[in-house]
Amino acid sequence: MGPLPADPSFSLRESMPAIAGSVKVARHAVRRFAADLEVDVDAIVLAVSEAVSNVVMHAYPARANPGEFELRGRASPSEVTLEIVDSGRGLGHGASSAGAGLGLGIIERLAEAVELDDSPGGVALTMHFRRRAR
Repeated sequence: MGPLPADPSFSLRESMPAIAGSVKVARHAVRRFAADLEVDVDAIVLAVSEAVSNVVMHAYPARANPGEFELRGRASPSEVTLEIVDSGRGLGHGASSAGAGLGLGIIERLAEAVELDDSPGGVALTMHFRRRAR
């Protein structure tokens, strides 16, 4: 069997509105992206679902028009990296919002590594998932 792909064709970049329906759209997009990459697709789908749900619930409170977020993905020979980037209020900035606070913990258990870049101008969540050799 051949080497694991790492060329630019194994990338994902989609912008979506921060609405509840985008959770399902993001899950389908990432499942299609990761399907042939020898990675735990179910873990990736769940982590992305949690991350997008957090954007929908918390990034853009009380706006008549919802903001947007970007879903980015890329594959290297050893890992799949996914990013959820919004330009909302950031974590811990502004009024508190209801929620159990479990999503990030779930993501941290599913991913090999997680990076969080938080500012009043938005959040970038980067998740790394190890690829398995064929």
